[in-house]
Amino acid sequence: MASKIFLRGVLPIAIFIPMGYLAKQIVFERHLYQSGTGLQLADHCNVPVRTEGYPSRLAYTGYPVLDYRMCSLVVLFHALLDPAYRPLVAELMTALAAVTMIPFVEAAREKRSIFLRMPAVVGVLFQLFSFAAIMPIYYVALILSGAAISSPIKGRATKITQGSAEALLFALIVGYIIPTLCMVVFQDVIPTALWQGFPIIMALAQFVYLVIRPSRHVESGYAIIQVMYGLIFVTSAVLHIYYTWPLFFDIQQFQKVFVPQLALSKRLLSLPEGVAAVIQWDAVFGIGSTLLVTFWFARGVKEMVLLFLWHVLSLVVLGPGAAIAGVLLFREARLNNPTPVVDKED
Repeated sequence: MASKIFLRGVLPIAIFIPMGYLAKQIVFERHLYQSGTGLQLADHCNVPVRTEGYPSRLAYTGYPVLDYRMCSLVVLFHALLDPAYRPLVAELMTALAAVTMIPFVEAAREKRSIFLRMPAVVGVLFQLFSFAAIMPIYYVALILSGAAISSPIKGRATKITQGSAEALLFALIVGYIIPTLCMVVFQDVIPTALWQGFPIIMALAQFVYLVIRPSRHVESGYAIIQVMYGLIFVTSAVLHIYYTWPLFFDIQQFQKVFVPQLALSKRLLSLPEGVAAVIQWDAVFGIGSTLLVTFWFARGVKEMVLLFLWHVLSLVVLGPGAAIAGVLLFREARLNNPTPVVDKED
């Protein structure tokens, strides 16, 4: 009992809360503000709305504070779309797809904690404050609620109905994939601004689909969930092979695109370089905390070792999105095991 309290209570708080705080300090305080990148972003937004020559300074919402924040985000992602950082964008967007689906999937289960019922709120928060700072906090709730357990335990209904599973796949395609493609392909202010609200678009798409096809379709949607994770897995692997594998033969370019630097540069970085430094650290904590929480899905030391080996191998060969999606595929298969597994510690 004591080990259960430690593993599912004390340890996640001791790991993930400091991780979120450290992410805030490194991503925001150091690499956004102290580096001068934040001031460069502000230069594009500290002008009246619709000032000529400042295409990102628009009245997005009609609320000045939100409009300024939206302007900063649009400028940031426009800078990130610099051709030199396409591999980073590819890895980030596929990994973010896998990470985003975790709160949406957990909220769709038959029985879930009240703390896991608002996935769009989680998404909006990590869009505003970075998923490096927000996802570790969410993972604490995931573990403390018992939802991280990867076995169907007596009294815990983990099934996702067919209608809800279809709605999740629809939300992923309409709310995330299409806005992401529009942002990357068109590289225009409006698609980039709309992408910032993708968690809300996903929630609306999910709601509309369930209105059309209510979740009273009570048969399991396990196969649809696996297709959804499989889509993320394959997309991540293909983009990783296309964009990242060539950089394995160009160490200098690989370091520039992917390797975050703790120390600030002695020279003022260009806006794309400064934004890339922010995003690199954002990815380290956001993706890193997600890989870390998967160890709570394991049933013992042996599975933890196998998970570690999977992460090391898949991160290099298939990319972070595939690494996460692969674990989620396995976890969903276990949760849909027809033979319930009783937690021996209870």
